[in-house]
Amino acid sequence: MRAATRSVLVLLAAALLLLSGCAIRPLLSEVSVTPTDISPNADGDQDVTLIKYRIGRLAHVSIYFTNDAGQRFYFRENERRSPGRYTVYWGGINNTPEVRATAGGVMLVESQVLPDGAYTWTIEAAEPGGQPQKIEGRITLTGADTKLPELHNFTVIPQDFTPNQDGIHDRVAISYYLTKDAEEVSVYLTPQEQPTVGRALRFPIAENPTASRVEPGREGYHGYDYDGGVDLGAEPPPDGDYVIYGEASDRVGNRVVVSSTLTIREGGKPRANIVEGEIDWGGETAREIGVLLNESFCFTATIQNDGPVPIRTAGPWPGQTYKFTENYNTLAAREDEKSWSQQAGVWRFGINFDTTGVDFPFRYAIGRPEDLELRVIDGVPQYYLLPGRRGQVTGCIQMDQAPPVGTQFWWGGLIHEFVEVANNNVDRVSVQVGVP
Repeated sequence: MRAATRSVLVLLAAALLLLSGCAIRPLLSEVSVTPTDISPNADGDQDVTLIKYRIGRLAHVSIYFTNDAGQRFYFRENERRSPGRYTVYWGGINNTPEVRATAGGVMLVESQVLPDGAYTWTIEAAEPGGQPQKIEGRITLTGADTKLPELHNFTVIPQDFTPNQDGIHDRVAISYYLTKDAEEVSVYLTPQEQPTVGRALRFPIAENPTASRVEPGREGYHGYDYDGGVDLGAEPPPDGDYVIYGEASDRVGNRVVVSSTLTIREGGKPRANIVEGEIDWGGETAREIGVLLNESFCFTATIQNDGPVPIRTAGPWPGQTYKFTENYNTLAAREDEKSWSQQAGVWRFGINFDTTGVDFPFRYAIGRPEDLELRVIDGVPQYYLLPGRRGQVTGCIQMDQAPPVGTQFWWGGLIHEFVEVANNNVDRVSVQVGVP
């Protein structure tokens, strides 16, 4: 029993000694700032000073510098520190964010090197509910590089973005003028509901070499061409309101941020199909059609939008008859209808044959006007087949001339103009042209 009692007393004594040691340990000690003369300009010669300190108990620490006018500049502000030794390099940076209006627009200066001069450095520690303790000294800056890598005239056009390959507002042009060579420049967008710079959810935007006049990160004009990733088959960011940020920082730690807004609507990869891969060829028997010279053969097909976004289409409207010697270009000229020529992003149903010199010379809108939604965009009427909806296509080809020798097979397809032939060689038939 006595031995056990002695053991308990020994443990209590050790605990009291430990508590006593913690109680008497200074809150802030072992502070040093060396060297006390620096030239923060990234030339490799005394660009930084080494700050050391020790925290004896849990505390919040601030490190700041005060000029002779009494203006305070924070490097660290009220940051939580556990007991222990700390070291950090300081290169003359003031980390207090400031919004500034410049000749090139409004920007957030996240950090900037302080100008040349003498400063009082202060390391301050405060434990919860206690009085702060601080230690001070002097430091001098000479040859400081205070020039910011500003992003002037940060422009986003358009700010209403529909990345769905319909040829209208499919791309966003981003540009700026960088006033100084930068160590790093990044452009990205983040949802507007979390506009704080540096949040984890961000969508990076790559610089377009053909739109920029200088290498990335170099002083000069820079351009970006953003499609939301749709052209590479990726899904764009979800529909919604976004902030586009541009950030630039140099080797000494000068850092600026600019921003603009962007709204994404109806984004996604378009998809459409000829229903069941079937074309109803008029007069077809056993995969063959017989037609006399100067007469016509006709067809009917149904197109379904089975993608997530509306798809744009344009005439000629279903019911159009082409002469064999015509195509969509000559038909447009004959009927003075410029909108029937090829348009980037427009979907059309086409008829093709095996000796044609024109890919799908006979083209039609993928639905009747009553199958489609009419929208007026930038003052121009546009027609869309909505997701899940079907459009009916009918048309005829008049054989006003015998086709070239060797012409035998005809088929249908879907053309996404200037993008791809979405469906080819659909429901092939043999067409025989006879002389009456």
